[in-house]
Amino acid sequence: MDRTVREYLAEVAAPAPSATGGSVCAITVAAAAGLVGMTAGISRQLDDAPAIEESARELRERAVHLAGADSASYRAVCTVQRLAQDSPACSQAVRDALIAAAQPPLKIAKLAAEVASLAALLSAHGNQVARGDAITAASLAAASARSAATLVRINLTSAGLDTGGAVEAEAAASSAKRSAQLAQDALANGHSVS
Repeated sequence: MDRTVREYLAEVAAPAPSATGGSVCAITVAAAAGLVGMTAGISRQLDDAPAIEESARELRERAVHLAGADSASYRAVCTVQRLAQDSPACSQAVRDALIAAAQPPLKIAKLAAEVASLAALLSAHGNQVARGDAITAASLAAASARSAATLVRINLTSAGLDTGGAVEAEAAASSAKRSAQLAQDALANGHSVS
């Protein structure tokens, strides 16, 4: 992921299946993790700030990796589906590709829940100057978790399944949503440590 923002957005908008909804979720989670890291970096009054900052860096890197993994799995599904049009025997290959394609968004949803949780903590106890950034991070992570969970469900349903992966993704999305609400509540309750 060594492109400019403009190049990446052009790739997202292109009709060819290179950037996908899952990869956009992952990049959004990476950006949210960046906001968490920045907020932790200026919240030195928190004893856990250095550990949170390091966790955010690791989460950001994992999210960037998952963006590529999601795009690759989507391309694999497209390739197998094209081949399956010529051979009904390929239906199991399509099913397997769809099941595999559910894995990156499942991981993205779980990662987003972790980012949202850290963001909620910082929105309540971090430097008040960056409270809006922490709340933004929680909201972005929650939206990405919800979207990623939807992609998991779509892939598994398309494969003729509804396994624990969809339940896991839904649980991660619910957790991220709760964290985003906690972040908003911190603003309403006036929590701050500056």
